[in-house]
Amino acid sequence: MTRLWLIGGFDPTGGAGVGRDRAVARELAPELDVEVVITASTEQGDGKPARARPTYPELLDAALARIADAVAVKVGLVPAVIADRIAAALAITRAPRVLDPVLRASDGGDMGADVTGVLRMLPHVDLVTPNRAEASALLGDTRDAAALVDAAAGLGGVAVLVKDALGEDPATVCDRLVHRGEYVDFVRPRRPGPDPRGTGCALATAIACELARGAEIPAACAAAIAWLDDARTRTHVGPDGKPHLSSR
Repeated sequence: MTRLWLIGGFDPTGGAGVGRDRAVARELAPELDVEVVITASTEQGDGKPARARPTYPELLDAALARIADAVAVKVGLVPAVIADRIAAALAITRAPRVLDPVLRASDGGDMGADVTGVLRMLPHVDLVTPNRAEASALLGDTRDAAALVDAAAGLGGVAVLVKDALGEDPATVCDRLVHRGEYVDFVRPRRPGPDPRGTGCALATAIACELARGAEIPAACAAAIAWLDDARTRTHVGPDGKPHLSSR
């Protein structure tokens, strides 16, 4: 079986979480079988701060029992109380592993995740894809490329892709990848339009799809970023009244 494992929270609006992950995988890698593991059920999209209820540990262990056979793994929301279980599962597969370190929902609220939980998983992933706020919590100032390279080395050398790393220029956007002690900036025009939900989930899943096909991390990031830039121009209004990414 060529299974892509998608591990993360369930978003009832369908805009983010494993529902969005599955839609991306269906579009980009229809040849892959998909295994979904829900780490938490969330309540969001009703105008109130989001909340999350972690999956019972026993159910989680059963769901993760076959992860050693994965061809790639994408991890999203992991409440801190189950981070050790996810870390242990990630440690038993040699497949490429991508972690989107969700620390808070776009609507705000406590999702049960924290920096310490993310740090416990980092030794068992190949790439982590934080936004600026998440990167600041994990690594410090992302605008200084040399400092970011040093900080990534302090995390054990895991590759780091910081989304919109600079965030200062209204005309351009820069995603910054640190990989094997060097960095590369993916700079392109900042496209106008709505900011859809679930772009972090979508990007990490798109990278995992490319890694499953054998791409190296820099090439996988480049392809996924290009795809997401196009996907952001195709949106629809979700059940929460917010823009969601649309599938082709």
